[in-house]
Amino acid sequence: MSIRNRTTKLIARRHDLNYFKRLSPIRAWQFYLAGAALVAAILWFGTTKVAHGDTAFSSGPISSSHAVFGQRCELCHVASITNTGFTRDAHVPDSACLKCHAASAHHAAEAISTESCSSCHTEHVGAMHLASTADRGCTQCHANLETRTGVLRVASHIANFATEHPDFRPLRTVSIAERTAAFALKFTHAEHMKAGLRGPTGPVSLNCQSCHVSALTADGRQGPNLAPVTFDKDCRSCHALEFDQHIQQAAPHGDVKLAQAFVMKSITDYAQAHPEVVAAEIRQPPAEPLLPGQLRMPQPHTTAEWIANREARAEVILWRGRCALCHRDLHNPAPALTETQVTLMPASYTGTSAFATLPQIEPAHQPLKWYKDAVFSHAAHQAEECVECHAAALQSQKGSDLLMPSIATCRRCHDGMSSPQGPPVKIGHAESGCFLCHVYHGPDQDHLASDHTLAQLTSR
Repeated sequence: MSIRNRTTKLIARRHDLNYFKRLSPIRAWQFYLAGAALVAAILWFGTTKVAHGDTAFSSGPISSSHAVFGQRCELCHVASITNTGFTRDAHVPDSACLKCHAASAHHAAEAISTESCSSCHTEHVGAMHLASTADRGCTQCHANLETRTGVLRVASHIANFATEHPDFRPLRTVSIAERTAAFALKFTHAEHMKAGLRGPTGPVSLNCQSCHVSALTADGRQGPNLAPVTFDKDCRSCHALEFDQHIQQAAPHGDVKLAQAFVMKSITDYAQAHPEVVAAEIRQPPAEPLLPGQLRMPQPHTTAEWIANREARAEVILWRGRCALCHRDLHNPAPALTETQVTLMPASYTGTSAFATLPQIEPAHQPLKWYKDAVFSHAAHQAEECVECHAAALQSQKGSDLLMPSIATCRRCHDGMSSPQGPPVKIGHAESGCFLCHVYHGPDQDHLASDHTLAQLTSR
């Protein structure tokens, strides 16, 4: 039996060298299916583009403030020409934002660098407010702050509010002298918070909202700030500027010259309208005790003398009784009269040299806000009781007391456990982002200055 001779050449002849030139059933179906998928993708892309425009390829829904633009993606994603051809910018350039928003750079003369608008205001993340920016936009500079000039007006290291933020500047820098000059009032919160105060119709008990109410905006809505306390709105009902038992009207507040003119005219008009009362008091002056150290004026014999006596007494009641209760007279440092002393003022007051001139009332410059570089909204905190933050008001004995809560009070709620870009807000843990209190572009840069009308922006 002969041995079979199997050479390499004979073995190679067993393979079909044209195998790859012919499609097998499996490879044929793979090719057909791949081609069909490509055609379907092209058809889907084209029909979606025609039906929905650029929104079909959007990264997500736009914010509620920009919803008015609808599907006009090109208003922000400005078309440009690059080295690779015609394209549409993925990142919105600042020039697109500045077409509508009048916003200046943040401390342009001092900052080392300025970030783009889209680096802080992230779109296509839902209906959240674009002003609710993440802290990283601020801390990328303020965590290790450097300036061109090298002079810092703020802390050089602020990484977050909950643990690495200094106490509020007014509590750190405002002196007692500055506070006294700002208020210039002899006022105590503790006295006004007592129960059973004498009111216009009987005992009253005041609370914080009796005087401190939210200011209204131009459209009549509740604003973030408190309205300033004024005499006519908040004080007159209890502290009426009455000056004579014959005159029902109270003296005006705010200008001593106007008050004096009102007193003189009111008493003169009363004397002309009630000559019988004047004649009776000339015959028999009211028996009223004198103040210590004062002398009784001669008994009036004419209407002119009666008017002069009543005017002198009225001025003492106003200047040393009513006005001096809260204000300091720079001409006459004498203490204010008590309510009992004012009631027992003599009808024929002598009028000493101390009252020869009008009092010079030290002006009270009530500050509308102590924050110079930050904002705060009382309306957003109206669910809290005032004393939760202003506990010191219950014991405050001086008008110069600065009753602003410290940062520790705010951190009880704003503890860094919640953020707009982080997990959902937890109950009892308020947001503590930088944007809540600080305005990046400045307080006067929050308006629109569009180069186009709203109709041009929202129409094709």
